[in-house]
Amino acid sequence: MRYLESVDNALRLLTLVASKAKLGVSEAAVELGVAPSTAHRLLSTLRYRGFVIQGRDRTYRAGPALEEMVTSRMSRTNLAEVALPCLQALRDETNETSHLMVLVGRQCRIIASVESAQTLRVGSRAGAMLPAHLTSGGRLLLAELPAEELDQLYPRAGLASIGLSASAMTALRRELARCRTQGYAVNNGQTERGVCAIGVLVHDRDGPAGALSVSIPTVRYQPGALPGIVAALTRAADAVAAELRA
Repeated sequence: MRYLESVDNALRLLTLVASKAKLGVSEAAVELGVAPSTAHRLLSTLRYRGFVIQGRDRTYRAGPALEEMVTSRMSRTNLAEVALPCLQALRDETNETSHLMVLVGRQCRIIASVESAQTLRVGSRAGAMLPAHLTSGGRLLLAELPAEELDQLYPRAGLASIGLSASAMTALRRELARCRTQGYAVNNGQTERGVCAIGVLVHDRDGPAGALSVSIPTVRYQPGALPGIVAALTRAADAVAAELRA
């Protein structure tokens, strides 16, 4: 059977990372039977794509993209199924479209949506991937990450590929700290012009399981309505959490 050695090594390396708490370059080289420079290039590529992250001790461990792959799809399906009645209740209470999202690296995947019945409404975003640092739920989920993991995803020096300078990274960290303190986040037109979204976290036993949000056409959104929307979101998130812990 013919195969690409480089692809085989990358896949073997993913298996190693998934099975170990942490992995160094030298250990990876020995396990794969390659030169340390080759192991380093492979790990650097996996790091670039979010499959591994590097700690301060220079070793590597599973990154968000790998964790997303090894997490059971059934778990996400179950989360969406558990949350659906709560999303529907949230939609009915706010009369606006509601969403459930999870964090995948620097993206948020919307795994469930319930549309508002209003003529002017935000449509379902189920299946969509959006930049986490721009979404309301994404910011809340990023705010809960360990500092080391956040630094891997959003380096303090900036990241040109997503258009964030060093000063923008500093501003992002201030915003994440504010979201963590206040317990909700607002995205006013940052992911889609004409749409305002408010989000809160959903907590499971082990920490944040995802985030709920409501999306509102900006022509209808009134800042004075924010406390009531946050209260409705919090009730829905608490209901989802109660079901997850049952």
